Amino acid sequence: MTNLLPLEEKKELFLKNKERLAIILGITASVSLVCLFLILSSINFYILTEIVFQKNILEQTEEKYKTPVFLNFKNAIQKYNIVFVQLNSFYEKEIYFSQILKIISNIQRPESLYLSDLSLIRDSENKKIKITTSGFSASRENLLIFKKNIEENQEIKNPYFSPESWTNPKNVKFYLTFEIYKNGN
Repeated sequence: MTNLLPLEEKKELFLKNKERLAIILGITASVSLVCLFLILSSINFYILTEIVFQKNILEQTEEKYKTPVFLNFKNAIQKYNIVFVQLNSFYEKEIYFSQILKIISNIQRPESLYLSDLSLIRDSENKKIKITTSGFSASRENLLIFKKNIEENQEIKNPYFSPESWTNPKNVKFYLTFEIYKNGN
């Protein structure tokens, strides 16, 4: 088929087709936006009604549990929770005193050597316990034997005798520090 329309009319028809297409796309986009707005506003109203409903339930529940019996029970629970936190802290920081005493008592000592004082300091960062002890030995030779026995013990680390411990040949008062690691490092 032949198109007998003049060029100006063809351009005019082409522009009218573009206008119609633009109008149809504009109407489609605006209808979509209106629908989206309506959907979002309905979701908003739903959420707002749920919030009001949940607030009412919360208020009713709070009123229900404001009785003196419940408040006493709540106070008791809070008090025991504080105690449990303190107990947990104690168990995490505890020193196994009996194990340390067992390690120290298993060190062979000459008969005339006695331990008199014992002090324990826990270092939680390095998981070690620093022990400071003092004692009495009848002779320096007995103290040397005791030092050798301590150094042979695998559980005791970094033994250190104070310099004053070696000054007297007899009736020696000594001071000793060493470390015991919690996990045997």
